[in-house]
Amino acid sequence: MSAPAVSVLMAVYNGAPWVADAARSVLAQTLGDLELVVVDDGSADATGDVLAGVGDSRLRVERREHEGLTRALNYGLRVARAPLVARLDADDIALPERLARQVAFLETHPEIGVLGSAAREVNGDGREVRVVRPPEDDGALRRALIRRNPMLHSTVTMRRHIVEAVGGYDPRFAVAQDYDLWMRLAGVTRLANLSEALVVRRLLAGRVSVARDTERLRAEARARWRAVRAGAYPLWCLVFALRPTLVAAIPRPLRRMLRRARR
Repeated sequence: MSAPAVSVLMAVYNGAPWVADAARSVLAQTLGDLELVVVDDGSADATGDVLAGVGDSRLRVERREHEGLTRALNYGLRVARAPLVARLDADDIALPERLARQVAFLETHPEIGVLGSAAREVNGDGREVRVVRPPEDDGALRRALIRRNPMLHSTVTMRRHIVEAVGGYDPRFAVAQDYDLWMRLAGVTRLANLSEALVVRRLLAGRVSVARDTERLRAEARARWRAVRAGAYPLWCLVFALRPTLVAAIPRPLRRMLRRARR
């Protein structure tokens, strides 16, 4: 069996309300030469039944015991067959041209190993909240990377051999595993984002970035410290490693209020 052009990697845990929409958005892409690898991370709800009802030969469901997102993603990387691996969270939607746009860009820009895009964000009722437009070129992304995560995980398409070369996702990062991966990939390849919003992100209360905010901040601090220690950034950038640790010490209600005011 010949390898597809793109493997879309999705990990899901108890995602029955949303995973069918996410899967169908991938299978409806204008670029049809793909496989969708869904790693069911030990779901205890109807996720398995929902996926069984999708009915497309390009969908592969890998059922495993619950080990967390990072290990589920690494398993998906191991079984993916395509030279390009695209990510999509199980509660997000890929717009129809997403893969076609990203594959075309990567074909003409061989120096780029990680390519994301802008994204629309909607609330639980489907109402658009904002459009996130991260930096686009490699230089701007590197400057932003030590301060924040400028790549939206659910929008990213990567060259699989480069991800494998840096060891994939670090299992020591239960959250912010994508941020740590970008830090390490930036040492071996160039990064870019497309200006188009190619993914719709649902801002649900259960998202890891919301529910485990303090843990995420501490993980970001570790990733930044590791990048400075590896020589990717000058020593004075340790101040950016200290900042999320200080933010994590702020009570969560006050933290949320400050973020809303900043937006």
